[in-house]
Amino acid sequence: MYDRTMDASARLSKAASLIGDPSRAAMLWSLLGGESRPASELAMLANVSPQTASNHLRLLVDAGFLKAEAVGRNKFYQLAGWPVAAALESLSSAISCGATPAEGTAQRVAPELVFARTCYDHLAGELSVALLRSLSGRNYLRAQARDFHLTETGDDYLRSVGVDVAAARSSRRRFAYACLDWSHRVPHLGGSLAAVLLDWMIHSRIVVRVKASRAVRLTDLGRDRLARLFAIRITRDGRSVA
Repeated sequence: MYDRTMDASARLSKAASLIGDPSRAAMLWSLLGGESRPASELAMLANVSPQTASNHLRLLVDAGFLKAEAVGRNKFYQLAGWPVAAALESLSSAISCGATPAEGTAQRVAPELVFARTCYDHLAGELSVALLRSLSGRNYLRAQARDFHLTETGDDYLRSVGVDVAAARSSRRRFAYACLDWSHRVPHLGGSLAAVLLDWMIHSRIVVRVKASRAVRLTDLGRDRLARLFAIRITRDGRSVA
């Protein structure tokens, strides 16, 4: 037991050391939306030389935070998987020091991220928190231990509006769970169900991705459909849930 505890402590200490470096933290944060970026772009985002960036990226790949894929002469990097994204999102929430979203740096500098953004392959932010609240309030989702259970009513309803629930159920990952939102410090929906919900929202033009950003923008059509389908009321400026 002592050896296992010491081993876990050593792994945690190593992970904390890797994330604690400002340059590596900037690289990880820039990939949190599920993007794949070349080393040159990550070097620029982290404000380091290409050689320094290469060293940082090698450490992150070796530690299992990132995976790399060679495309021609370039290497593209992305997070190793959704558990890494969930851990980073939860850690960001834990170190927010109790400030409300309106007081936080993100709200002042990037309010669009606070309202709606991608968290690896699912939606995060105020809009996602409101969606989870709607699904739970309508008894479409029911809390079950550390996960959510999709009720029969919820399954039927989501299928009826075009959400690919079957694809979510066939995934080998967790189906639906509470992912702590760093900007609001309350849960939004994570898991394969959240991933297919985001796909549905994009394909239905409810939201559109913002180029070179984790932010997603709510469309006029999306505002009307969310109000009609989930009773989620968005202010006319599309920046907050009424």
